[in-house]
Amino acid sequence: MSRYKTLPDLLKLRAHEHPDDVAHWILDTDDTWHPISNIEFYRKVMGLSGKLQALGINTGQVVAIMATTSHVWESLHHAFLSLGGIVVGIDPNENSEQLNAIIKIANVKILAIDQIKYLDKFNDLSQFDNIVAFNSDPSRYQQDKIKYLDIPETANGELNDTPQPEILKPSDIATIVFTSGTTGTPKGIAYRHDQIIAAIDSILLTYPELNDKPCHLVCWLPLSNLFQRIVNLCALAGGAEVYFVEQTHKIIEYLPAINPHIFIAVPRFYEKLYQGFEAKLNLQPRLISLCLKYSLKMGESPSTIGSLFRAANRQVFKSFTSLFGENIRYMVSGSAAMPVWLLHRYQSLGLLILEAYGLSENVVPIAANRSSEYRFGTVGKALPGNTINLADDDELLVKGIGVFNGYLDDQPTKQSTNESEFLPTGDYAKIDAQGFISLTGRKSEVFKTSTGRKIAPVAIESVLQSNVAIEHAVVFGENRKFLVALVTVGNSNTIEDQSRTTYAKKIAIDLTATTLGLPEYKRPVGIIFSYKPLSVAEQELTTNLKLRRKNIRHKYEKWIEELYNLLEEPESTIHSQPISASRDIVLLKL
Repeated sequence: MSRYKTLPDLLKLRAHEHPDDVAHWILDTDDTWHPISNIEFYRKVMGLSGKLQALGINTGQVVAIMATTSHVWESLHHAFLSLGGIVVGIDPNENSEQLNAIIKIANVKILAIDQIKYLDKFNDLSQFDNIVAFNSDPSRYQQDKIKYLDIPETANGELNDTPQPEILKPSDIATIVFTSGTTGTPKGIAYRHDQIIAAIDSILLTYPELNDKPCHLVCWLPLSNLFQRIVNLCALAGGAEVYFVEQTHKIIEYLPAINPHIFIAVPRFYEKLYQGFEAKLNLQPRLISLCLKYSLKMGESPSTIGSLFRAANRQVFKSFTSLFGENIRYMVSGSAAMPVWLLHRYQSLGLLILEAYGLSENVVPIAANRSSEYRFGTVGKALPGNTINLADDDELLVKGIGVFNGYLDDQPTKQSTNESEFLPTGDYAKIDAQGFISLTGRKSEVFKTSTGRKIAPVAIESVLQSNVAIEHAVVFGENRKFLVALVTVGNSNTIEDQSRTTYAKKIAIDLTATTLGLPEYKRPVGIIFSYKPLSVAEQELTTNLKLRRKNIRHKYEKWIEELYNLLEEPESTIHSQPISASRDIVLLKL
């Protein structure tokens, strides 16, 4: 049981008991890493708390932080918590409609921003009691409501505790998070201090390496997402050191110097990194390329010989494996399913990726593979604090202290939930005799063809994406006789316009071979090739890179219909026609 009852308690405890231990690393202006101890960070947070109080920030107010990932974000997070504030993270890339809905649902009264231009996204600034701007030029807005906050990099002087609000209790709300919003209006979920602490405790038990010294972690995922904040809190509780990468596009450049022991990313990161690796592999002379690919294939074997190849491959392919540094013990992947073939391929390189699984509606991650016990193709075993079960239709159910108590603002929920009741996760699953959980399809995504076949598209999409040329794959076929798929093709800048149809034909031949292992009714009959990747900006992906299926279907409806019409013609083969100069479409029969 934790000795701290609230998140401010945790920060204070670490500062008093381990003042000189390194908490964080930040980049100096000369691009060198500078350590910040627990006591230095605590002083900085307490100094910010005093400044925020002076600006009129009071206990119990809901505060939204809208800024890119940075050490300042982390500092403000703790400063607001120390004042008894309720923190909401907002992604700066969120569109205006979703953003204003979030502000209304959470009843946000304080807005903290790192760029003044974000204010243009809000319908009405009068809804805020205060707007705190940091790292911003005050020349654009001179309203009294906007307070410009100077945040020093470090804080010196004697330890000076700012009294915490006497009313702050473990049962008080610490944060409000929002579902990713793949469809409709985002839903708000409030979590208490004791629930977040339960998540910290559960994660530290699941990944005991976080308690080891040294243990380097990286903060580079959006802090607007609660997941990265909880990772940082776990580091604080376990004593791991967090490196803040504020220029996230440079993550590969910084990783060797950071030398992480554990690295966390979404599947798309690992997929794109491997695509680059295989592209270089294919440029080798044919005999060398064949030998290297044979070595990779042998490294996937579970036998003793396979383990020998894995050890050798980590050195043979050092130009790739060293991107993660020399200390890497394992990586963690979450947010979406990781292709099983890619898990095996990374393992063959001597790099272990462990899949984890959770929902916005349960602050304690539901399940995870551990370094001591893992099984590819599963999301591992349930974490401590979770009780899992299967419904009659095989939907995964979970209950525990981390389960939410319903959505805010009387938003509809399928059932009123709390820690004593089972929460339907919305995912179909299987649980084997050892307790490993396999997800078999998202309930809301599963559809039936006109022949009555039930289709879980994610598994098929994963097979299509095993071709490294494919960025994304989306399967369609509800109430149709057969399936088709949209695939977006990467590296299209290297493909000349006149050869795009030829290139699509080549990929189609590969996809036909790739899908032979699927039952016939699960094989797409036709493909829509798009030479423009799906994006967050176009509302095709959520901010954590999940597919917005309805939006994608709506945008490609014309081409889906045309492909089905062509496929129903007896002599249908191929059709190619550009939508615009920036996006070409190739429709192809497999």
